[in-house]
Amino acid sequence: MEKIDLAVEILKKGEVVAAPTETVYGLFADASNDVAIQKIYEIKGRPICNPLIVHVSDVERAKETAKFSEIAESIAQYFWIEKELPLTIILPNLNKNISKFVTAGLSSIALRRPNHKISRLLIEKFGSSLAAPSANTSTFVSPTSFEMVKSDLGAKIPLILDGGSCSVGLESTILDLTQKPFVILRPGGVSKKEIETFLGEDVLTSAELNIQAIKAPGMMEKHYSPNLPVRINSLFPQEDEAFIAFGKTNEPYDLNLSLSGDLKEAAQNLFRFLKLLDNKSKFSGIAIMPIPNFDIGVAINDRITRASAT
Repeated sequence: MEKIDLAVEILKKGEVVAAPTETVYGLFADASNDVAIQKIYEIKGRPICNPLIVHVSDVERAKETAKFSEIAESIAQYFWIEKELPLTIILPNLNKNISKFVTAGLSSIALRRPNHKISRLLIEKFGSSLAAPSANTSTFVSPTSFEMVKSDLGAKIPLILDGGSCSVGLESTILDLTQKPFVILRPGGVSKKEIETFLGEDVLTSAELNIQAIKAPGMMEKHYSPNLPVRINSLFPQEDEAFIAFGKTNEPYDLNLSLSGDLKEAAQNLFRFLKLLDNKSKFSGIAIMPIPNFDIGVAINDRITRASAT
């Protein structure tokens, strides 16, 4: 509790704090403070054209920030409150107090309610919305533990709140509600099927529409990357490559995302394994076995595809 209070003091001074969510660790700052938000971009080395997600404590606070339709409110109530799932929704921005750097100059805003007791308490005690991307250097592997944040940004930020390992391990799904049909701009911890089942209608994906413009985080071609080159859909490693397996295999491997073939376990392990094997003195690259492309496997494949981009 004392560290939460300290974190709130730091945030109110216009500084940044790293804290866990259920997805990955975030780099939090006051969403209304231009200087604080610019510090996020500077610390991460993040392109200013790449918008941030605003984290809220509840649906009512979100409605003060964005224009909610009846269906948008029902989506937030279901996925945020009833199911406590990691869904970010994009809506028209109504709050003139939100920093223009949060939205990267767009008329829309990305909102989500995190499902982690530390980040929830941080937002509630701060008393207003906090913007937060992942707490890592831009384009590099997202952190899922205190240690990963410390090794990357520890020297650049005043405080990291330790909440253990993240339970989901991949960033939230981002659903754009400003157009119809609705569009998934980034796959994540909520699957396309789960969204369509709730809505009773089809949603599209940015890949299907070949969307190039950056309207949300996670849309840059190269992202989530270790220093070593990544080779995906690999049945076996090449000479001096580290090898990440999935499920049962006769090939020797360095790490296995899930021996039982559990995609949720694989998601939890992905970023940590990429970080562990990112060692140029031992390996020439990292090869990853094929991952089934359904449910959260879609999000895993999105991350490793972007990690492998050159």
